[in-house]
Amino acid sequence: VDVDVETGAEYESVDDMMEEAKSLNCDGVLNCTGLGASKLCSDEQMIGARGVLLHYDRETCIRRRSMNETDMGLMQNDANILTEDAPWGSGDLPCYLIARGNTIVVGGSYLEADTETELRPEERERLLQNAKLVGIDTEQTQPVGEWVGFRPYRPTSRCEVDPKHTSSDIRLVHS
Repeated sequence: VDVDVETGAEYESVDDMMEEAKSLNCDGVLNCTGLGASKLCSDEQMIGARGVLLHYDRETCIRRRSMNETDMGLMQNDANILTEDAPWGSGDLPCYLIARGNTIVVGGSYLEADTETELRPEERERLLQNAKLVGIDTEQTQPVGEWVGFRPYRPTSRCEVDPKHTSSDIRLVHS
């Protein structure tokens, strides 16, 4: 039987998680704590990979005309675009546009172990260039927001039973 327990609890240690699992009569704990695993599970290989984005309002964002467009006006449909190929991007500094809801997101970066929480001026310039490359008229449209965040990263994937924190009653599986 699978049990999804939404306790809302925040744990200070793996032992705390295991104790709660025991009190709930669980036979296993699946650890998917992402970046939290570095502290919670002493996973020294888990680090953050920094990403940066600019946000545009999808309804008011002015698109550049391409040479193939007719006089019907600006693009009416958006496509998600991602490239890591030069000259637009690279593995660490991809160029992408993602249309989602009322927002167009332009990115990006994938910088392992970079802990800066603010957008750097040179990154903002590169993101503006990315926006132009993917069809946004950056002379007439300004971003409505910016974002810096961190994705979990480890050099190898992990899916293993933890022998140190596994008892005869409860298994701890790291994923």
